[in-house]
Amino acid sequence: MPDVWINGSFKSEHEASLSLRDTGLLHAAGVFTTTRADDGKAFRLADHLRRLRASCEALFVPLQYRDEQLASAVNELLERNGLRDARLRITVTRGHATHDPLHGLRLEPNVFITAAELEPYPAEYYTRGLTVMLLDEQKLNPYDVQAGHKTLNYFSRLSALRAANTRGAGEALWFNVHNYLQSGSISNVFMVKDGVLITPPTAVEMRDPQVAEATAYPRSAVLPGVTRDAVIGLARGAGIEVRLASIDVNQLLDADELLLTNSIMRVMPACRIERKAIGNDRPGEITQKLAALLAESA
Repeated sequence: MPDVWINGSFKSEHEASLSLRDTGLLHAAGVFTTTRADDGKAFRLADHLRRLRASCEALFVPLQYRDEQLASAVNELLERNGLRDARLRITVTRGHATHDPLHGLRLEPNVFITAAELEPYPAEYYTRGLTVMLLDEQKLNPYDVQAGHKTLNYFSRLSALRAANTRGAGEALWFNVHNYLQSGSISNVFMVKDGVLITPPTAVEMRDPQVAEATAYPRSAVLPGVTRDAVIGLARGAGIEVRLASIDVNQLLDADELLLTNSIMRVMPACRIERKAIGNDRPGEITQKLAALLAESA
């Protein structure tokens, strides 16, 4: 049984436990981040911790451990479990809530880290590209306080991903309540048109007046993905024009290339939207270039 790190201590996974009254369990009150380790090194861990802490602050989820403590715990957990290539997850819940007569609401938050053997996506996904489906039944609400954060309230995304799988697709693409593209269930989305890399902006990016002007809606539900941010930086460094702008379904279907990003898949070509081939139905030149640049930088 592998070890986990929970609230400052290492324990066997079967010994670690949370209260049945934990608000993460009862109300999905918590956040998490997932990354990978390659050859014993966690991918952009500092960036993941920065985003995790920002979400904790925005959603009133106490995080009592410093980034240095969490990074040290990640490294030791990999060693204890004998893992070089791993899937890592850091979860923070608001914990057990009680009412103190003197101080009001009192929270006893929980933080735990798990590590498991990395199961990479099949190589053929990268050579042939994924098929993705467009999600019609659900929409992302950018006015929700949880919008743009990776919270424990993940059932809707997993149900959409399951629906995609039953239809032979590997990802479901989400639109917002204004019917503009936002993300996949577990990924950020980019398209390429005429050599320009285009992706929907995050809430922070929309503070830029030029980005806001290029966006057809007032609020964003886009997760500020760590791999997304890395790809944008690498693209700009390679002289590829990057545009942060709204994308509607017609633009999406007319894309020359489509690619997905997250820390586990890295850069994943998406070559078909249901039965509609994108580009020439195989990974495009810019997609392959970005995948290679990210692999080199990892």
